[in-house]
Amino acid sequence: MEDIMPEKLIINVNDTCVREIMCNYITRLLKRQQGLSTNMVIILCIGSDRYIGDALGPLVGSYLAENTECIIYGSLEQPVHAGNLVEVIAAIQQQYDQPIIIAVDACLGKSNEIGNVEIWQGSLEAGIAVGARLPCIGHISIIGVVNASGCTGYLDLQNTPLSGVVKLSKCIGSALGDALNAMQISNAVYKN
Repeated sequence: MEDIMPEKLIINVNDTCVREIMCNYITRLLKRQQGLSTNMVIILCIGSDRYIGDALGPLVGSYLAENTECIIYGSLEQPVHAGNLVEVIAAIQQQYDQPIIIAVDACLGKSNEIGNVEIWQGSLEAGIAVGARLPCIGHISIIGVVNASGCTGYLDLQNTPLSGVVKLSKCIGSALGDALNAMQISNAVYKN
């Protein structure tokens, strides 16, 4: 019997059992990836600490670097953002043979969507909220809605409450870490 899954998981950080639900969904998506037993799993956390709302990815990356042994690109110390994303993707593709990439990024949404986490199989396009045209990346994508979208892009990201971004990052980081541990994905060989 085929594993029937919703096309996309949308859950709010304040929902009950959010961490467990996210972990189970990520684990199911990982099990669907071809080459999981032989290819490296890369966590690509996109964003910059220069704008509070955009710091979601680097916060998740830093959380994972402290709490897991997986390959991470993008942290508070070494962010992956619009200015270096293309080079980082090229470096990943050069260093690893057909890696499975889990992309994590912040996004802007409607006011009633703030605090939502969306997870799906497939790529995301970073930078849309601020008008940047960047390559699509990821076999699995995770986004956190950090603020409502207005017409100011970067100002919407800058005027985002830090507490909400930190709460989202801990929720995403812990659920992702739990899923990687459940799948016994530990690539202690390399951390970026």
